[in-house]
Amino acid sequence: MTINGSKLYGPKGIGLLYKREGIKLEPLIHGGGQEFGWRSGTENVPGIVGLAKALKLVQQGKEKENHRLIQLRDYFIQKILKKIPKSFLNGHPFQRLPNNINISFLDAEGESILLYLNEHGIYVSTGSACSSHKLEISHVLKALGLKHEAAHGSIRFTLGKKTTQADLDYVLKVLPGIIASLRRISPVHLKLSEIREEMKQP
Repeated sequence: MTINGSKLYGPKGIGLLYKREGIKLEPLIHGGGQEFGWRSGTENVPGIVGLAKALKLVQQGKEKENHRLIQLRDYFIQKILKKIPKSFLNGHPFQRLPNNINISFLDAEGESILLYLNEHGIYVSTGSACSSHKLEISHVLKALGLKHEAAHGSIRFTLGKKTTQADLDYVLKVLPGIIASLRRISPVHLKLSEIREEMKQP
């Protein structure tokens, strides 16, 4: 397992590797033998101390923060699905990370949604990755059985320590108009019932 320090409000440029005893790994950087021979070079002591402190702070407040994020997450999911037709949640409604929301908007292209939201100061991720001048859908969405056209309309919203309900209400105010505008010019016209049938969703 690897942990990225910046993902839990620790310093950038520092990470953690956890492995079972007996597993052999190929060194990332050869040379002086630091980091048990897996990553040679001078250790980033300030980063290590900062990551340790971040982990300690996360542990201290995780129950309260997880509860807060779950409430916000479920509120946001419910409102989006109610406000925007032909949208659906990817993944299980409850067995998911407290801060993770991935929703597909049929007949709208994810990259366009992202750009329009960016104009309103809202930052999200798409369900596609740009690689070699072509769009590849997330391997996770593929595993869920999502059609290519539906996956390209998926957006990931990530909540954090500073996210408030007012922030989510602002997104809910802006997003429906963006989706409606993009659908008016979309050449794709998918049926939600067919997508759900393919994914075996209720």
